[in-house]
Amino acid sequence: MDYQLLATFKYNGSGPSRTPEEINREYLRRLKGYSTIVTHLFPVLDHGEFDQISSYPLFLVQTNQINMLINEIMRNSKMITKIADPLPGVAKHSYTKRLLTSEIYYTNEIEGVKTNKKEIGTVVGELDSKKPPVRRLASAVRLYNATLTGKTYQINELKDLRRIYDELLKGEISPEKLPDGKIFRDKEVYIGNSSQKMHVPPKNEEEISERLTPLIDFMNEHDMLDITKALVTHFMFENIHPFIDGNGRTGRYLLSSYLASKMDAYTGLSISGAIHSNQSSYYKAFKEADTAENRADVTIFVKKMLEIIAQGQQRVIANLSNLSKQLRLTADQINVEFTDEIDRTIIYIFAQSKLFSESIETGIKDTALKDFLYEQDPKKFHKRELQRRIKEFEERGVLIKIKSKPIQHVISKQYLRGL
Repeated sequence: MDYQLLATFKYNGSGPSRTPEEINREYLRRLKGYSTIVTHLFPVLDHGEFDQISSYPLFLVQTNQINMLINEIMRNSKMITKIADPLPGVAKHSYTKRLLTSEIYYTNEIEGVKTNKKEIGTVVGELDSKKPPVRRLASAVRLYNATLTGKTYQINELKDLRRIYDELLKGEISPEKLPDGKIFRDKEVYIGNSSQKMHVPPKNEEEISERLTPLIDFMNEHDMLDITKALVTHFMFENIHPFIDGNGRTGRYLLSSYLASKMDAYTGLSISGAIHSNQSSYYKAFKEADTAENRADVTIFVKKMLEIIAQGQQRVIANLSNLSKQLRLTADQINVEFTDEIDRTIIYIFAQSKLFSESIETGIKDTALKDFLYEQDPKKFHKRELQRRIKEFEERGVLIKIKSKPIQHVISKQYLRGL
């Protein structure tokens, strides 16, 4: 039988509803179970529409389903790495930009913040520029990208969370919705709409700080699996809801960056897209875990989040496998049609960029291609000679010029295989 939350357990299937004493015995049995993790975290739970309690410790039962999902996710991560590692550098870089664009797009979509992939892709495409122009979402893009290059924020105190929030959402929060306390919000908010409150988090900055302090301690402990700890942290951060606006985007960034650092970057950058595809069940899992009747049991929440992560990984695996096959076929075609080694190298890089980039905004620019090859071998890949050959390919229709400032070409589709 599938694991049931106490709110479902009480109905006893087709039999008479269980008594409060029976429900309490079941709750205590779960708390004391060998496979149960009981934390020192006490979420704010909704008791009816207006009352809240915080007397139950958050706990998780490590069911067989959860263990199997964790194993699946770890296998998926290894498979992603196995497919991605042999890919040439431009292909990897292009695909990372593709996922980075999607991650930021979908985390905004979930909150109803209107952006488009072209806008975000333009910012992502300028990451390699020495002096990129100031644009909307540039700060968020840089923060996500810094995580992927190994720079991570260590969260040791409350102000660390605020620093991440400020950088991630710079220019994205209207003045009236910025935190009104010293670090966090200091006024009451609720999650939901005017007709139905889904969750009422801590009421002021003092209460928020009292709950975030043990959460930070929990984040830095090492007696729980990384992925389980990340999901418990995600639930608690959203349960506490420390800001007036931007909590969802901040919470998903923390989850994405943590998984990217503990597993593979592509898993971390597939989170928001997978959540977006499962948005109703995502919010349902939060609501069930926020309900006092379930006594801070996050078992089903963790299970649902593991399913969402695995689904995102599966999409990455399918996509990477298909693109890798296309690149191999294209490489074979290039080797047949171009006899000169330098010509082959130039066309192969443009092919990687075209196949693995989602849009022209994140595709490789001519200057970046020349710099890349020149750094590999300055004598072999002289920049003027590379420019001459690119111009010649344009005249022959092998490459198509799509932008002038900065100059950017893409390979003609006739040289790509497997599409």
